[in-house]
Amino acid sequence: MKKNRVNSNLISNFYDKVDAKELPEIFLMTFPIALIQKTIISHSDSFLKERFDLLNSEVDVLASLYTNGKVLSPTQLYDMTIFSSGGMTKVLKRLQERDLVSRKEDQTDKRCMLVCLTKSGEELVVKALNDISKECSKYFEAFSEDEMKIFSTLLKKILLIINKV
Repeated sequence: MKKNRVNSNLISNFYDKVDAKELPEIFLMTFPIALIQKTIISHSDSFLKERFDLLNSEVDVLASLYTNGKVLSPTQLYDMTIFSSGGMTKVLKRLQERDLVSRKEDQTDKRCMLVCLTKSGEELVVKALNDISKECSKYFEAFSEDEMKIFSTLLKKILLIINKV
């Protein structure tokens, strides 16, 4: 698996520009979040593909099903994930071919086919989430337990604000 590193010069140049007031200070928060997200997603993509032959989008669907009752409509899944409805169709087809999800008719709306997490899908997503959490925990090893709580609280505040905007 290739290492996903951020160029040190990029980081130094960025902080120099902010210190010189050439960039707004708000970027001290947004730029690191963007780089962290890019690094973690890239690492996760490689890890999940190599270890489980899964894409992040597929794990997103399986995790959404696992954490939300194991049966959802495609619209509910689409709302919980970050890809297009066409993308959702491709992901569901691939997961169904691997017997990780199944489809069944919605008893309340005969036009809708619900997506159901299969037993093998549940076992795989639990293993994948556990393994990826261990793999990504190294990004936070420098934090003390108190710092982890503070960081988690701050991230939650940002997410709640984003949800309101």
